[in-house]
Amino acid sequence: METVHTKQENYQNQSTDKVEDKTNTITSISPKEHVETRLKDEVNADGIEEEIGNIAPGKYKNIPKKILNFIQQNHGEIYWTPDKELIVDGKIIRYTNIINLITHLVRDRKKNPLEFEFFNEVLKRKNFPSCYIKNKYLKTKTLYAKPLSWIEY
Repeated sequence: METVHTKQENYQNQSTDKVEDKTNTITSISPKEHVETRLKDEVNADGIEEEIGNIAPGKYKNIPKKILNFIQQNHGEIYWTPDKELIVDGKIIRYTNIINLITHLVRDRKKNPLEFEFFNEVLKRKNFPSCYIKNKYLKTKTLYAKPLSWIEY
């Protein structure tokens, strides 16, 4: 039966082996190997565009791309992190997901994603075209009032 001392030694040896394995995998990359580099925003925008295209309803496949282009035109104020969290005026809005926010504008869902109200306010400030909003719960209701017959004009 092993003593406590030998168990501690075995544990320490195992932990150092794991550290050595990690360093070997890091150093095994060749520095001479040519790696294509692209801007993070480009890669991220392409990936987001694909994900939104997969999630969006069939009849509205091109509208999320237009929404994404609108956001990219206002890149100085609205953009996202590589983790797809929304950034407005240089401040990260935690627990947001740009894909959920954009697809919510297109899909008919009553429940808003986290921080959607803030995202919607920012879009309104930027004069976001309302024709891109296809969610029937987000569209403003128009009240058509009948003229009262007892009032003479």
